[in-house]
Amino acid sequence: MRRVGILILVAVVVVVAAVFLLRKPKNTRSRAKSKSSQTDSTVSDGNRVARPATKGRTGKTAGRIKAKTKEERLAEKKRLREEERKRRKELKRRERERRRMLKYARSKRTRKSKSRKGTYYVLKAVVSLGDESYALIDNRRVRVGDMVMGRRIVDIKPDRIEIEAFGRITTVRVGESILPMSYFTGRKTRL
Repeated sequence: MRRVGILILVAVVVVVAAVFLLRKPKNTRSRAKSKSSQTDSTVSDGNRVARPATKGRTGKTAGRIKAKTKEERLAEKKRLREEERKRRKELKRRERERRRMLKYARSKRTRKSKSRKGTYYVLKAVVSLGDESYALIDNRRVRVGDMVMGRRIVDIKPDRIEIEAFGRITTVRVGESILPMSYFTGRKTRL
């Protein structure tokens, strides 16, 4: 009799354990909470998105994920299109600005070369110190007898100098170039 009682008790314990293990839980919230602690969940735009905490782990998603309505999906697409349009607009604006700056730099470079045309070797000043005098040609100090571009300084007077080039003597006043204008026409000058 004692054996029968022990067998019945063991059978009851096995049945109760089987019922607890095999039945579906009634409280799914507590189970979802325990699983959500194992997952890394993030919130974006008010919707919860759950990701598994371990890589390579697939299966059911823990937590509540709100399904998007048609209006929400359309609004999201519209927002993304608007962001893309703004990004493209900004890229175009930057490209226009870059081209404008390049054009400005090129035009400035050409303006410099045009403005310098015919202004090489300009007599800037004549300085007389007693019996000694010298002239400044492009910030270069020259005296009588010095050579500049194949031209020899013959005489320095208070407001002009006389130079000899190819057997001819010419007068150059302050502010004029020692090279004749025919030297600059038809020839491209480089800086």
